[in-house]
Amino acid sequence: MRFWIVSMECAGIAEAGGVKNVTLSLCKELSLLHNDVTLFIPIFKCTSFDFIKNITEEKNQSVFLCGKTETVEYKSAVCTMGNFKVVFICHNAFGEKEGIYTYTAREQSKNPDFAKGQGHKDSLFMDTLFQKAVCAYSKNISSEEIPDIIHCQDAASAMVPSFCRNEDSLKNSKCVVTIHNAGPAYHHEFSSIGEAAWYTSLDVELLEKALNNGKVEPFLLAYYSGAELTTVSEQYAKELSDSKNAGVTDNLSYIFEKNNIRVTGITNGFDFERYNPCDTKSSKLPFAFNPEKSDFDGKLKCRKFFLEKIANAENCTYEGIKKFGFLNCRENFSDLIFIAYHGRLASQKGVSVLLQAIPSILLNFENVRFIIAGQGEKSIEDSVIKLVSEYEGKISFINGYNQVAVRLVTAVSDFIALPSFFEPCGLEDFIAQCYGTVPIAHRTGGLLKISHLNTGYLYNSNSPVSLAMMIARAISVKEYNPALHDKIIQNGFKSVKNEFLWKNVIEKKYLPFFSEILKKSENLS
Repeated sequence: MRFWIVSMECAGIAEAGGVKNVTLSLCKELSLLHNDVTLFIPIFKCTSFDFIKNITEEKNQSVFLCGKTETVEYKSAVCTMGNFKVVFICHNAFGEKEGIYTYTAREQSKNPDFAKGQGHKDSLFMDTLFQKAVCAYSKNISSEEIPDIIHCQDAASAMVPSFCRNEDSLKNSKCVVTIHNAGPAYHHEFSSIGEAAWYTSLDVELLEKALNNGKVEPFLLAYYSGAELTTVSEQYAKELSDSKNAGVTDNLSYIFEKNNIRVTGITNGFDFERYNPCDTKSSKLPFAFNPEKSDFDGKLKCRKFFLEKIANAENCTYEGIKKFGFLNCRENFSDLIFIAYHGRLASQKGVSVLLQAIPSILLNFENVRFIIAGQGEKSIEDSVIKLVSEYEGKISFINGYNQVAVRLVTAVSDFIALPSFFEPCGLEDFIAQCYGTVPIAHRTGGLLKISHLNTGYLYNSNSPVSLAMMIARAISVKEYNPALHDKIIQNGFKSVKNEFLWKNVIEKKYLPFFSEILKKSENLS
């Protein structure tokens, strides 16, 4: 099959959230399975070309946007991470941005109006320009190069199916839109029909169908333009179709249930080779180890390295990282228990639950140390810093993002806490299991791929008490039933190495799904 993959981000090229990993894995694995794959992605100031070769300039195209014509430049290239084609969308609206969706600290220092972590003020312009430019690219190719499937990643590309309707050459291409997160602030919606019409020039009749509490919803535009909707786990698909979850989906689940809109759940895979702890080149860890064989000598060496170079270093030299606090450790720290949190510091992630649970754990377990790594909402960052100061020597806060540093955070820990209020799929549990770190997670969404007492721990009510009780139970198992603890580690490692490999997910789930879409289209025609 011939695929276009449309995404604002891709691991190794332009990185933000979990969408980057899905984008790369889809492109790479579909290509390795002998499909013709083209990734469409903008060029930002933060774009890396380390894995890009054979860059060629292509014919410019014009798109109409906000009452005037915008010229878009295209550069095609090859990504060496999977030998697939990349078409870069080039425009100053993207090229001047240091981050993909939000402003950086450096941008804020230059202009106080660009607050760190705040979404771009011209985000609707960027979204619409990107998607119109993708469709306009069809004028640069022959009829033999028209895609069978256009697979759009999340809300920032969800209007592509609507714009395809205005391109004759793309009318027979089938569109799929994957909802990676339907939580508040992830919808990229327009505030009104008027605003949507100004940016998109789409028919008012279509825009009216896509209304959600007075706002025009890109996911609904996709559906009413004929796209198939998918999401990143079977459980999250059920949650998206249940009106009880209207509060955590900005009312979208209510609309889906009311209108019988089907969302197909396909649980994300894991790119094991990008994290393999047995190979330091892949893992980017300083020492190798093998959880499958209970070989943890390298994991302890990584812990020592992390303490010396990051957590307890006077000056942390990892770019993008600001450190708060230190970890008081004995000379023989193998009997200490390290518990990590790594992820966005956002309300969705339940960080507040963890912060309230930490004091009771530290009160009852003298040998526990916490590492919190991430960046996000300022109020949450401030709460973490406050807790670090209150429990000196027991908590370290790794603020910011550096790929090597945050991988170390997970790799050196015994457990990782994942208290998300909702979680479409989750990647941190995969990474933790790969590194022999046992996940302790709220029983929600994609985190249900963790098997309780088999590959990790799950708890029900997402309260500080419930989380603290499950952490205490996990610590007790490690200390008093080490055979079960080791078995949980091994089972988790095997599941991400075998069951959840992206190659298997694409062969067994995605390709049959895509084939069924094309077959259904042929029958209709």
